[in-house]
Amino acid sequence: MSLPYRDFYYPLNVFMHVLTREHGSVSYLHYGLFENANEPLTVAQERSTQLLLARLPQPPARLLDAGTGLGTTLARLTSLGYDALGITPDDKQIGFLDPSLNARCIAFQHMGSEPFDTVIFQESSQYIPTEALFAKAAEITRHVIVLDEFTIANDGTLHRLDEFLAVAQQHGFAKTEELDLTRQAAPTITYVSSLIDKHRTALRDDLGITGEQIAELIESGARYADSYRRGTYGYRLLQFTR
Repeated sequence: MSLPYRDFYYPLNVFMHVLTREHGSVSYLHYGLFENANEPLTVAQERSTQLLLARLPQPPARLLDAGTGLGTTLARLTSLGYDALGITPDDKQIGFLDPSLNARCIAFQHMGSEPFDTVIFQESSQYIPTEALFAKAAEITRHVIVLDEFTIANDGTLHRLDEFLAVAQQHGFAKTEELDLTRQAAPTITYVSSLIDKHRTALRDDLGITGEQIAELIESGARYADSYRRGTYGYRLLQFTR
């Protein structure tokens, strides 16, 4: 079996494999936003992308897709007439992209000073130190859109939402929108965990994932889902302007 994502970093390769086994292909790496728990993940993921597209300036605005993932959103932006650049520090993901796309293997905080009308972080802001994110954003844009999960209360490993907003303000960004999408995003966690359980044999045979690793992933997913239920974690759409 040819698995072009086999060497993706664990557990991203697990995510890719169970979704490929279930749906035949994978277009997005981000959460879905569900209107009901029974709708397909692909429909819920497309809803997330539509929320993003609705908040963009008109083409041919220059856009930076920071954390371009599998390149699906970048391809959409390009087809819509945007001057769009996608970046990721992951060389394995870069190798997965359509070579016709305008993409670079670089971390956001290491970008130069070239200007963009809008910078998009679709579940990538959590991997960038908040201070570094807004310091660089202030150099290159006046408009930032973030779709991501945050620590809302108590202790968590994600960026704290209150600190994220405070750092944005310190760098001259005013919050113009905050949309709480926690309830819609949460079913993604339990859905992916159920697929890991369902495709245990394929994960072992195709990727060499051990039974212990699978058990850890399912247990971790249960803890994560509980953090959403208890309000420790939440999912937000945020817009900022300078």
